[in-house]
Formats: sequence, C-alpha cells, structure tokens
Amino acid sequence: MTRSDPRIARTRDALRAALVALVSEKPFEAVTVQDIAARAAVGYATFFRHYPSREALLTDIADGLIGELHTLIAPLMRTSDTAAAARALTDYIEDHRALCKGLLVGANDAMRRDITRRAIAVVSVADAQVPMWLPHALGIIHSVGATLTILGWWLEHDPERNADDVAQFIDRLVFAPLAAP
Repeated sequence: MTRSDPRIARTRDALRAALVALVSEKPFEAVTVQDIAARAAVGYATFFRHYPSREALLTDIADGLIGELHTLIAPLMRTSDTAAAARALTDYIEDHRALCKGLLVGANDAMRRDITRRAIAVVSVADAQVPMWLPHALGIIHSVGATLTILGWWLEHDPERNADDVAQFIDRLVFAPLAAP
C-alpha cells in the first residue's frame, strides 16, 4: 500500500474524526489510543501504522486546520477590510466547531502551545504585514496568540455568542490595530 492508497486516506480520516469527536467529549489527556481506535472502528495496531502517538494525530489535525485557515484568511488580510477577514475566520470556526474546540480547548497546554507555534510559523513564512513601528516577530506572535485566545474563550466560555460578535472582537482587538499604518 502506498500513501496515496484510498484505504490509508479513509483510515486516517476515521482516526482524525474519532479524535475530534472524543476531545469534544472529554479532555485530550483523558483520551487514549484505544479510545481513538475503537471510535474509528480500526484495530489498536492499525492506529500505530498511521501515527506514532495520539499527539502526532492531534498535530496532523492541527496542521490541516492551520493550513485551511491560512488559505482562507491570508488574502483577506492583504486588503484593508480586516472585518471581512475576522468574519471569515469566525464563520470557519463556527462551521468546524467540534474540531476547533478540541484543538483550542480540549488539548493540553503543551499541545496548545505547539498549535500556536505552528500557526506562528505559517503566518511568518507568509510574510504577514505588521505596522512599521512594531517588530515583525512580535506582531506575528501577538496576532496569532491573541486570535487563538479569543477563539478559545468563545468556544469554552461563551459558545452561544454569535460569530458576528466574536468577529468584531477579533477585528477591533487584533486585526484592525495591526493593519493600521
């Protein structure tokens, strides 16, 4: 079997979906490989043919999410319409609530730091713009960290709040100030 084998893709999709479902039910620390394999309806050993650990599976999921978010938001951040970028972000989060909650709320502190670090790396490579008065690295670290903090707060503490409100928070607190000349 090769990496492009459809059976491999199906199994990996099932494992990712299983972990997302499980972390929406309980903290990542409480999820075992056995839980993931059972939820995905695959054998315990099959899990390890695809991932060396549950952390590696979570990292794979996070990388996919970060890539999708970057593809969605990067073009919008190059325009002056920061509100549209913030709204696109919150719409995406709303549409992928279980996954995002699992990554931003259900994951342990070390994994959240890793997700933040990975997101910073993606944004840094993309040559994101920050005001001239602000050191570039600090602007990137602040914008990613603040955005993820706001999204985590929304998903954990105020899940009934609508996406428009959260988009305004992100735009006013993060996107617009960093886009200002």
